[in-house]
Amino acid sequence: MASAVDPGRVSPAATAAASARGASHRIGALIGGKYRVRRVLGVGGMGVVYKAVNTNVGRTVALKVLHPHLADDGVALARFQREAQAAAGVDHPNVVEIFDMGMHAGSPFIVMEYVRGHSLQTVLREQGHLPEHDAVSVVGQALAALSAVHGRGVVHRDLKPENVLLSSGPGVWQVKICDFGVAALLEAHESFASERQLTPMGRAMGTPFYTAPEVVRGGSPRDPRVDVYAAGVLLFELLTGERPFQERNVVELCAQILHTPAPPLRVMLPGISEALDAIVQRAMEKDPEARFQTALEMQNALIPFGGPTPNDDPEPTDTFTLDLRELTRRERDQTAGGPALGEGQVASEVVGAILDELRASVPTMVLRQLESSVGTSLLDGEPSTSDSVLALLDAADELAGMERRLVADAGRRLADACHEAGLLPAGVPPELVFASSGELWTRLFVDGEPRVREVGRGYGLLDIANQPFPHLARSVMMVGFLDRALDRAGGRDVEVRLAEAMALGDAQDRLEASWS
Repeated sequence: MASAVDPGRVSPAATAAASARGASHRIGALIGGKYRVRRVLGVGGMGVVYKAVNTNVGRTVALKVLHPHLADDGVALARFQREAQAAAGVDHPNVVEIFDMGMHAGSPFIVMEYVRGHSLQTVLREQGHLPEHDAVSVVGQALAALSAVHGRGVVHRDLKPENVLLSSGPGVWQVKICDFGVAALLEAHESFASERQLTPMGRAMGTPFYTAPEVVRGGSPRDPRVDVYAAGVLLFELLTGERPFQERNVVELCAQILHTPAPPLRVMLPGISEALDAIVQRAMEKDPEARFQTALEMQNALIPFGGPTPNDDPEPTDTFTLDLRELTRRERDQTAGGPALGEGQVASEVVGAILDELRASVPTMVLRQLESSVGTSLLDGEPSTSDSVLALLDAADELAGMERRLVADAGRRLADACHEAGLLPAGVPPELVFASSGELWTRLFVDGEPRVREVGRGYGLLDIANQPFPHLARSVMMVGFLDRALDRAGGRDVEVRLAEAMALGDAQDRLEASWS
């Protein structure tokens, strides 16, 4: 499928040829009553992408219109609609934004962010390969995008150079991933519980060169590690200018993907770092258990080689990031007369969740620094259930420079563990989950006096008073815990905010939550 990118160097003759091959709307046509076609950006197997202008507000957009002959194809139509639904719920600077969708002359269309620049495929065709720093930066940003979509329960399944868009920035490329037409849901969400089979026999699920071995074998594509594998292939290609497996015969290509080890980078690039080579090899492991288990884990592994850190966005717009920065500012501004930060009380479930999050999300070099400072093994052994584990989590977050995102993510992992252990109520609406949040606080964090002050349709307030040893890491963990617990219960657009914190001098902790 053509991407939502301005090719920049496409000649008028090429554009006219593309239009003749499949574009059904002339320049100046009005689609959906408000989108005026300016020119063709590309034609793909499922549809045409136009540059257009929203005549109501003057915004330039990319308009993807399904080919008319596919409008009656149930599978094609469902895939096209799912692309809009899968991407529309992700608010991330490295994911092409979806603005609108509708019907025109019997064909559905999707309105997307217009990206001025080139596809990664075009850059590779012109340059052959990228310098190491650029290659790592591009894949690191793509991994950040994948981490965001995985967090929404979506696996992209078709990561390849054509679906990675590059727009020019101040001395660096800004990456945008697009085309969720073959995206798979991690879970059987209600809206797709009875979905048609969208990739039946004979229709490619993705691009074979980037397809993980388990998918070639016919396994489930709903595992986010298939995207990690594709990211490894992509990084190999960007560094060397070649794909690790290049057979043009599909049968032979699949045999190589299944059985032939990927060639080491240092065979083609003698000066490449062994550590970077190991990262690429691990991402392309045949066994998904031997790969990086999350996109975030691989992203963190690339940081020493020029990859972006998880909080590299200089102008965050999401409420959660702004709230964390406000907490950090308040902590720094706190006077010496504030309350002492005690270690706090935690239950064993919290210790396990923190260790899991540290091992999965923090670069190995940071963990080694922590090991030497606290005198215990975080990578290989099991630390004690000492309350100092909260201080340890805070220290890891500070070293990783993540502004307490790591702490909140440990809370999310804790919610997942509690859900699997049956500690979270199952099959109930988010309002009932929030109503039990006080009991859950007592179970997990032992001390303080929690009280659900208000709970109603789509909102709730939780106060925790009289904590003998307030600890900010514990409070932020509860923010992440509630965020994931409410999402698991079916809440959408969940926002949880730590409005007051005893550790910062307030009379109590107050957590405000809203959802739809």
